Amino acid sequence: MERTLLYGGRMQLMERATVAPGEDNEIYYKMLKWFHNNFPDKMDRYIQSISPNQLNGKRWLIDSLDTVQIPRDEEGKFKVEVIGGWFGFPLIDMLIDKYGDEIREIDYFDPDPFAAHVFMVYLSMWKKDMRNIKIFHSKEGDYFKYEKKRRAHLIINTSCEHMPNMNKMREYYFDADRTLLALQSNNKTDEDDHTNCVEDSWQLAEQADVHVLMGDWKTMKTETVIYHPNGPDQKELTHWNRYMVLGKWKEETE
Repeated sequence: MERTLLYGGRMQLMERATVAPGEDNEIYYKMLKWFHNNFPDKMDRYIQSISPNQLNGKRWLIDSLDTVQIPRDEEGKFKVEVIGGWFGFPLIDMLIDKYGDEIREIDYFDPDPFAAHVFMVYLSMWKKDMRNIKIFHSKEGDYFKYEKKRRAHLIINTSCEHMPNMNKMREYYFDADRTLLALQSNNKTDEDDHTNCVEDSWQLAEQADVHVLMGDWKTMKTETVIYHPNGPDQKELTHWNRYMVLGKWKEETE
């Protein structure tokens, strides 16, 4: 019987603590232990959440924010919405490490109650004041059904391939044309839940109906190892592209 496993997550986990040792990095070891003790059957989901592709994609986004100006309120702070946040980390810790008190509030949306539960466990282990984070899950976590009118300065969605087009939500924001969107998608159409892939960053921008301030792409790779009990293991390497757009919604008259 063949078994297929994804590699890289455990190694990347160790590299984080080795390259940048510190208290914050210990949380990944703690979460690995928590999954092992409480949800060993879901360990693969945790490993995938901190895989090299996940970490590199999130770091790419955070670094790219330096190329644009994030809108802010009168006190120089900004509110963030994270769409399809999965387990929250590593994106949340990267945001907090970079901007700290400049962030007024973070709203996290994910309809998966287990993902939200994991995120809450992360926060309980993190020795930082996270009272400005609100978690929306289950029915409220369905971002595309959350129709409350609100103001957000930065909206992050790194999972656009799983979701409807972002232009559907413009009407629920005050000053929508002064809201920065940071969006990522891919062309990895071989995944069943990738229902809205794109072929380039311009298509992603067109889907969201945004003015492009920055558009880019990176080639990612996934390595799988197929174990054969009666023969040599087989490695398979696949390449695919991840696309990113930083931009602002167009004015309604355009």
